[in-house]
Amino acid sequence: MRYDADTIIVGAGLAGACAALTLSRNHSVHVLEADAPASGASGAAAGLVNPLMGRRARPVWRLEAALDAVPALLEEAGAPELFPDTGVLRPAVEPDQVEPFQDAADAHPDLAIWLSPGAVHERFPAVQPDRGALFVPRGGAVNVGAMVRALLDAAEQRGATVETQAPVLYWRETPAAAVVEVDRGDDTEELRADRVLLALGQGFSPFPELRRLGLDGVKGQTVRIRRPADLPGAFPPMSGRGYVVPEGDTLVLGSNYDNNFDDLTPDPDATAYIREKTSKMIPEVDQPPLLDETAGVRVKHANSNLPLLGPLPRRERLWTFTALGSKGLLSAPHLALDLPTYLDTPSTLPQEVSTRSQ
Repeated sequence: MRYDADTIIVGAGLAGACAALTLSRNHSVHVLEADAPASGASGAAAGLVNPLMGRRARPVWRLEAALDAVPALLEEAGAPELFPDTGVLRPAVEPDQVEPFQDAADAHPDLAIWLSPGAVHERFPAVQPDRGALFVPRGGAVNVGAMVRALLDAAEQRGATVETQAPVLYWRETPAAAVVEVDRGDDTEELRADRVLLALGQGFSPFPELRRLGLDGVKGQTVRIRRPADLPGAFPPMSGRGYVVPEGDTLVLGSNYDNNFDDLTPDPDATAYIREKTSKMIPEVDQPPLLDETAGVRVKHANSNLPLLGPLPRRERLWTFTALGSKGLLSAPHLALDLPTYLDTPSTLPQEVSTRSQ
């Protein structure tokens, strides 16, 4: 049978772009995107690379490999500058964070350093913690939209096809092929491949096969402001109560978690909440006028904080790569690096993230 590509990837967000880059090394790849690249949650995130997450600074899944994967994929795409060597600062905003943060520094001395309040003020005078902070030198921030575009551009240079404004209406598989039907405006077109990888992110909800995986959507919002002129000194991306990410002469503030939402319109109450909580780290962020507000939907598994990768139930050729949640910037590159192997040998998929373990 003639294939239109070895692999068709549905979705050009972070998961789809990471997959397109690694699969395009040795396979023909066709990416289909209903809107524009990074138009969902990938375009709304500030892009923190933080391996010690949450109030307790718990390590992300396969921490070391995940941290290595981010610069490795950007290097492969010819865009290493998108991940500058800044580190991530985690101020202990609440009293009960001090001990877990200190424990994290003790448990991962190669990854994290505990800074006393005096040390934080000396190095980063704009930051106002009174309890100290955890500093993660190998962390940082990536402009996720720029990363997605760089990965897709590199895949195209290898021969991949990237189509935008090409919504997929349905999919099916036969013994010989995986098939997707693409909306072409006045008509439809069927494309065939050896495998189809569904990386739809927040676009999962119209499709029963994906809903049955137990996916949840959580709306989140980011806010962009001008960097206050009186802010002393430079500081790295921060994650404490919310996050503050410097981008040129602006700051990106985030984020909130809204489980009950009707649309993706930015919410003024969410903006006020984000500014209030990030001002606990840098008081001046509640002063400048807004430049921009962006909302998106993070997709996670209802019972797990881990991503999902693998064939859909009772399928062989139809795969999904989803549920990246708030840790996607670490998990997507990590899983994508080994995706060619997983497709060839599904039994090598880590059980913790495999769709077959659901």
